[in-house]
Amino acid sequence: MENKELFAPILQEDEEIIKVIKPNKTRYVYLGGLAYTLLGLIFILMMAIPFGIAIGGLAEYGMPEEFVIALTVYGGLMLLGVITTWVGLSMSYKKTFYAYTNKRILIRRGFIGVDYATLDFEMIGGLMVNVNFLDRLMKGSDNPGTITFGSAASPVLYTRNGRTAAYAFRNIDHPYEVYRDLKHMVDEYKATKAKQD
Repeated sequence: MENKELFAPILQEDEEIIKVIKPNKTRYVYLGGLAYTLLGLIFILMMAIPFGIAIGGLAEYGMPEEFVIALTVYGGLMLLGVITTWVGLSMSYKKTFYAYTNKRILIRRGFIGVDYATLDFEMIGGLMVNVNFLDRLMKGSDNPGTITFGSAASPVLYTRNGRTAAYAFRNIDHPYEVYRDLKHMVDEYKATKAKQD
């Protein structure tokens, strides 16, 4: 899969694309959507108990109808959220591509439009590869994973929910192989720049 033309709008004259990477669809769309669906179902099931009590209460104790309406609206909103997540993941997957050139990394993504993010090799302070629990659920000898790029301008932040970063190749196949290639290219680029200075 070439898809080099997708990055043509942002390429510099002396820049050459080395590799274009498409995220793993099963991991990006299906497992990502499944995780959100399960979370939504848990909330819907948690709502079913009071909903059942409310319906029983309406018949037996004169429970206010507003309570039943509120629970129905809540359940509908949760269902709408699950559907929206699946549609959003499918649409964004079609536009998401990662690449690296002889000078920088490129990230193409979007939902309705297309956005690009780039990070020059000389700005990269560290690379981190991560294969998490959902990645390990994938069959095969090489699970998908995420490569995160840290720089002084955009460090990798540790939050209560895990790591976040502005620059990352998420849910890619062969993450360790891509990590090694990128690490080699970044080190080589920096060594060449140091000799020129």
